[in-house]
This record gives sequence, structure tokens and C-alpha cells, in this order.
Amino acid sequence: MIVTFPHMGPLYVTMKSLLSTLGLTVMAPPPISKKTVETGARYAPETACLPLKVTLGNYIEALDAGADTIVTCGGVGPCRLGYYAQVQQEILKELGYKFTMVAIEPDVFKVFKAIRQLAPQSGVTSVYRAFTLAGAKMSALDMLGDVLREVRATEQFTGTADVVYQEAVAEIEAASDPRDLPDIRDIYEERLLKVAKNGQVPLQIGLVGEIYVMLEAFVNQDLEQRLGRMGAHVHRTMSLTDYVRTHLLRNKSYVAKHHEIATAAAPYLGHGVGGHGLRSIGATVGMAKQGYDGIMHVFPFTCMPEVIAKNILHQTSNDHGIPVLSLAFDEQSAEAGVVTRLEAFIDLLNYRRNL
Repeated sequence: MIVTFPHMGPLYVTMKSLLSTLGLTVMAPPPISKKTVETGARYAPETACLPLKVTLGNYIEALDAGADTIVTCGGVGPCRLGYYAQVQQEILKELGYKFTMVAIEPDVFKVFKAIRQLAPQSGVTSVYRAFTLAGAKMSALDMLGDVLREVRATEQFTGTADVVYQEAVAEIEAASDPRDLPDIRDIYEERLLKVAKNGQVPLQIGLVGEIYVMLEAFVNQDLEQRLGRMGAHVHRTMSLTDYVRTHLLRNKSYVAKHHEIATAAAPYLGHGVGGHGLRSIGATVGMAKQGYDGIMHVFPFTCMPEVIAKNILHQTSNDHGIPVLSLAFDEQSAEAGVVTRLEAFIDLLNYRRNL
């Protein structure tokens, strides 16, 4: 059995750690490229959203390289994510691939059931240790990512913080003991905070929207890095840690934060619409009250929850006096168009700050 999975930002580090610690042979797909996107788009339904197309491309590239088992996620609610696994499985079978697909639903008991399907020889203790190590890596990466986005906005020499962060990713990926992760995290956090600063006061921009586009840099065309180098501290409102601890582990503090965001959204949207649409609105309201300069809203073209959120965000922006830029991404999104809109948005925020 050779197991693969889709890319989504730093997810590959967590998934590789989890599966390999369980004794499985793991083959991560090649990094997402233009070829990946084109391959997935060629075989996916035309109106499917971009994550389905890109992850399908991941699977095809991994299967071509020798993988025979795919681990993916399931979903519930109005978002079409819940159909991805079945649709992609049928497409791949029609293309002639022989494989097993294991869809992990967002329920802790179903997760353990899926893991036992993949690694039936693993006992409860082994599974617990694998999850502990993978979770520690996920948390360390997300915490250092927060620091990276803060430092990137004020670094004196462009790219310095990114080099330090990539060194951290390599060391976190190589770690085999969860007890080592806090020290690794602290060492690299200190290194990031020591990066030489340019003395500028950065803009504060909140990033809301659909999690896949938010986390996957190739898909969002390095949005966070571009904004950071334009002098903006990007506050990402969602991470893998947030998602796992809120929806899978049901951690009390994370669930309480989710309810707080839903309460903030209530005047505009009183119920979930699938995906992260409700969160996009509630987080925007919260950040407007905290004095953020602007909000960046990203999502895949045709994403139903975020299209709903986009139309509501116009009113939210007017009521709270905060600019919101919505960017929809698909396989046709051009770099020049994205950069032009980002530059115009940054100019607007700087103008408003200097009034």
C-alpha cells in the first residue's frame, strides 16, 4: 500500500507525519503546478470549484507515480465538498486507475475508523502517538505562520523571513518526538522576530474566505507573500489547527470562538450556509470593530457559501466602514489581474490611513 493525499498549504507535513508514523508508505503528490491545475481541470466538471480540480490533479500525478491509496476528506452541509470524494473516485475509475479511496468524515470516531482501515495492525496507543506527533507539527507550523505574516510586513530585506520559515518547516517535518516541537517552534519564532525591520507601520488586513484558497499559496497566487511585501500584516482567520480543534476535536475554547463569530454575523446571516460563509461575515465584523484597515475575501469561483458571503459583505463593509476586496480564483485567474487589484487595494488603504 502506497498512500497519497491532496495538498493544501502545510497539510502535507501533518498528513505525512500521521501516516508514516502508523507504518504506512507515504507518497505526497508533486508540489502543485500549472500542470496539476490543467490536468485536474481537463477531467473535472467544468462548473466544479477549483479545489476539486486541483486535488483531482494531485491524485492523478500521485497515482501516475505509483500511489495506490488516496486519503481525502468528506464533508457535510450545503458545501459541495461532501461530494468531492465520490465524484473524483468515479472520474479516476473512468480514466482506468486502480486504487482505494478512503474519505475521512469530520467526526473524531469516523477518523479513527478510517485510520484503522488504513493501518489495521496499529493499536490505540500507536494511533494516539501518531496523532499527537502530527498535531504538534500542525500547531507549530500554524503558530510560526502567524509570526511569519507579522514579520514579513516590516522586514528590511525582502524574503528574509520566508527563508527562516522554510528552514523551520524542514526541521519540523523531520522531528520524530512531539516533545521537541515546542523548542523548535520557540527557536524559530525568536529568529523570525530578530529579522531586521524597515521601521514602517504596516497595514492590518484580515484574510477571510474559503479555507483551501486561503491556505494554498499556489492557488491564491502567493497572496499573503505579495501583501506582506506591500507592507501589509495579513491576519489569517483560519488555519488547519482552527479547523481541526473546532470541527473535529470540539475544543471548548475554539468552539466558543466559533460561536462568538456566528453571533457577530447574526445581524447579516443567522444560519450556516455551508463551508465558511458564516465565518467570513462574522470575522469581518469582528475585525472591523478591532480597527483593521481592510479585509481580503478569497474563494473559488462558483463556491456557493462564499458567493452568499460576498453579497452580504457589501452591506457589512458599508455598515462598519471597512473596505473589503473579494477575489474569486479559478484555473483561468491571471497573475497580472490579481496583482493590479492588490496594488489598488493597498493604495486605497494607505490613502484612508493618511486622511
